[in-house]
Amino acid sequence: MTFPAKATARYSGEIAGDLLVHIANHVREVDLRVQETECSLVVTLPHARVTFERAQKVLQVRIDAADRINLHNIREYVLYILDHVAPGIAAGSVWEGDISHGSAPPSFTTATVEKIWRVAPNFLRIEMSCDDTRRLADGRGMHFSLLLPPEGNAAIWPRLDENGRTVWPKGKDALHRAVYTFVSLDEVENRFTFDLFEHEGGRATAWAQAARPGEVVGIMGPGSGDFPPGQDMLIAGDETALPAIRRILTCSAPDRQGKVLLEVESARDICDLPHPDAMEITWILREKGSELWDHLKNADLPASQDRYVWIAAEKELVRKAKKRFRDQLGLCHDRGYFAYYWAS
Repeated sequence: MTFPAKATARYSGEIAGDLLVHIANHVREVDLRVQETECSLVVTLPHARVTFERAQKVLQVRIDAADRINLHNIREYVLYILDHVAPGIAAGSVWEGDISHGSAPPSFTTATVEKIWRVAPNFLRIEMSCDDTRRLADGRGMHFSLLLPPEGNAAIWPRLDENGRTVWPKGKDALHRAVYTFVSLDEVENRFTFDLFEHEGGRATAWAQAARPGEVVGIMGPGSGDFPPGQDMLIAGDETALPAIRRILTCSAPDRQGKVLLEVESARDICDLPHPDAMEITWILREKGSELWDHLKNADLPASQDRYVWIAAEKELVRKAKKRFRDQLGLCHDRGYFAYYWAS
């Protein structure tokens, strides 16, 4: 893959001797591939590469990315990490390259509610119109972020400052941000749909239940999370993962094989999921006293070498699953995805 979008940074000043070690620990927590030497660190992502080089009082950072949106997103992540491991370095760095200034972030757009309807007892489907659907549908990611202004307040959307960093509204203007999975993207009609899991007290749930056609919200995307590779798959998740699992199955090749384990509350939550014939779907019902971990703790790796394990659920389960499949069963780093999230 070529990386035509580029940005570089240089910081001069005092630098802790273990700075690169701390950065490496952070990126490993999110399953990114890391190559380390005493004075350098290379982080490889699906659509970008980040290189850190440290001398006694100089830190140089180089980002190579597939396009300006990926570049912006990765640069934001780099700045976030630097703020946490070495406060002051991000603000004191001089950046050059393909960086936008004083405008909306390149991944930001707005979308308008067209209609909302129920597709399952606990899921609402929302159709949005958006002039930027072609960019959102560029095929790199499955997800996007929904940005909601505070109830009763006019929206103030994020902007880039003079250094090209996103400035988010704060205080009474702070936006609610939640990640969702596209169900469909229509580049011709400039429409997309997504499913929202309802749960009591959620800001996005309250918004979806009250939203009316014509309402405008913010969108950031496409987000991270590529379609998983692998001919033979083990997929597992709870309700929060159901939209992503649906999209993975819908976009899978007809000859893909494997197992899908889905935990939901009751039989009422079972829904139709189009899927390849050789993929077996098992619904796990909490009302029957069954839980996802009961199945995963004894599950084997897919037999084929062209395999992939994809698991998304609550944090503790994902932690245990990652330990089992990676540490105990020897799943290769690039053959698995383990994520916890709750779209609220």
